[in-house]
Amino acid sequence: MLKNLLLKYIIYSFLLSCSMSYAQDFGAQLLVGANFSQVDGDQFAGYNKLGVNAGIQINRPINSDWESAFEIRYSMKGSKKVIDPEGPPTETIDLNYHYLEVPFLVKYLGWKKIEPYGGLSLGVNTFNERDENGRKTKIDRLKKTEIGFHLGGSYALNKRTNIDLRHSYSLFSIRDYQVTTNSPSLWGRVGWFNRLFTVGISYDLKS
Repeated sequence: MLKNLLLKYIIYSFLLSCSMSYAQDFGAQLLVGANFSQVDGDQFAGYNKLGVNAGIQINRPINSDWESAFEIRYSMKGSKKVIDPEGPPTETIDLNYHYLEVPFLVKYLGWKKIEPYGGLSLGVNTFNERDENGRKTKIDRLKKTEIGFHLGGSYALNKRTNIDLRHSYSLFSIRDYQVTTNSPSLWGRVGWFNRLFTVGISYDLKS
């Protein structure tokens, strides 16, 4: 029920954002990029999982130096166990899960071409798969929602096009765990946490 309510909210927000983009005080940007992901707590190191990140951003000036932004993004996350071709045979593990995300950001406009920003997001899991040696199952105990933190910046190539680099991280565990002495932990927190870098490009629709 909660997932359905969140999906309805995101769809409503998307339709609202499209209508808002035509208002004089609002701007709109198309976003497309690539995620380089890992999961803190799954015992696999490295940003080895590649995925697509795409969506739309609606922004509105707060004053001459600050701007608020609202986004809807489809984001592919997960992790991948890298196999050493010169090492002994071992199993392959690929964790795939996708989210429909709604980030809320604040952007600083005081610099000429660089715009740093930060904010929070709410995400709904739309796809969940564990591929182990070709055998595909669902990742057990994966939560339906994620609250994330984003920190990044964009660089203007011209009046319409920007290059964007963003780091995203789960504020809370994305997987339920029964705490034991062998449970994975990070900085004293038990569970799994999405960590990813997104490299992308944005195109301004209203410049």
